[in-house]
Amino acid sequence: MKILFFFLALFFSSTSTALADCPAPADSSFAAAAKAKFDCSSSLPLKGHETDRKFQVHYNFPKTLPDTSKLPWLAINPDQDPAGYMKAILAYVTKVNARPEIDWRIEDNKQEHWCDAPWFFMLREPLRGMTTERWSRPKELHTLQTGWERNFAVGIYNDVACYGFGQIWENPAFPKTRGFAFTEGAVSAKMLFTSATPSSVPYLAGSKEWDIAGKKDGGTMTMRLLQLDISVKDKRSPNGWFFGTFVYNAMQPGNTPYERLVPVGLIWGSDPALNADAYLSKAMTPTESWVNPDVVAQFYALPRQHLGLFGRANGPVDNPQSACITCHQRALDWGTAVLPDTWQETEAEKLLPDVPSDPYDDKAIAAYFRNIGTNSPVADTQSLDYVLQVSKGIAAFRNWVATDFPDHAASTTDVPPYPFKQSDPDTCACAPTNAKAVTIDNTVEGISEENGPDPTGRLFLR
Repeated sequence: MKILFFFLALFFSSTSTALADCPAPADSSFAAAAKAKFDCSSSLPLKGHETDRKFQVHYNFPKTLPDTSKLPWLAINPDQDPAGYMKAILAYVTKVNARPEIDWRIEDNKQEHWCDAPWFFMLREPLRGMTTERWSRPKELHTLQTGWERNFAVGIYNDVACYGFGQIWENPAFPKTRGFAFTEGAVSAKMLFTSATPSSVPYLAGSKEWDIAGKKDGGTMTMRLLQLDISVKDKRSPNGWFFGTFVYNAMQPGNTPYERLVPVGLIWGSDPALNADAYLSKAMTPTESWVNPDVVAQFYALPRQHLGLFGRANGPVDNPQSACITCHQRALDWGTAVLPDTWQETEAEKLLPDVPSDPYDDKAIAAYFRNIGTNSPVADTQSLDYVLQVSKGIAAFRNWVATDFPDHAASTTDVPPYPFKQSDPDTCACAPTNAKAVTIDNTVEGISEENGPDPTGRLFLR
């Protein structure tokens, strides 16, 4: 979470200075400044490829709820045919967006309505709108992988989800989150690309390639499609959502990279009872996710062993000590700014359970791997319904207001600000200094180039 706040501190430093490649405010009012930030696609630098087409943020927010009665996956039982369920959603996502003439430029898709999440301009690189994710450690993707590899991602949302975004952001100067929940049929898709090459990860041969401005100075780098994540609001899940992930495999038949995407797993719950003792002593396995045994075998021999902790469903790029739905259920609105390097940030980190640094810490496992249904992960806060890009966007907005327009902070939230209370510093819930496991963040913002891995194997993600 801290890395996001680091970027916010850099880019929200002055109301009088327009961000590079962002629209200037129409006037000096707060509303105009908020609208200019809202409409910004990317404020990050670009070096090389200056004449290439740039990422353009696209807000296609329907005013009326789209018809959800004929969505293709509704006819498939996710319990009986999880792979088929996932493939139906993948076909829906790629039907038009993956066509060569569209190539995920959703503003060019005139047959369907897709949109981006607002308030990520400080994290999106300018060519494809990708944001940096956690790095892949050596041998995490393949036995031939000897170095750290960078990963980037871009997410899009279908018309049902876009309707939800429109309910929040109808007024860019006053997002409304009170009582918010997405409607049944909301879908997100996130493509994750890696800097790894087929020489170190052979199953990437023939994958989709993009050049993106992923370097600190805006320099470009070639990335390859490794993983594609989906999530869908579906009442057949006890927690309201299914999260699934695919991995690219060059050995699969198919004429396009998308046809060579293999289902990795589908998850609908966190398996709260699955701790180290249950896994090691009682041979317990996940009951609230399905994992593809072929993909499990592909990764089990690697140092990560499992895709998610103790066999839970997760993606190859994701933190092996987490799980898809568990990470995403942390989406919330504090109703107030949580600025970096403040005691409020410290208290927020204590209140919102994070990925356990020690998989043998049963208390930490129980705090993180919960099933919360439609509730918020922290009492007296507003749930943002398992969508982290909503949560991160709202957090970015609130921190900008608190920094540049503090007089507007109280009047730009329709939920009560969380009543943070500063605790005794001697009771700090800090990670133990002798923790054996790597602490890795599985959130959307990931890590930056300058805060990459160090020789000790720890990642500076907080």
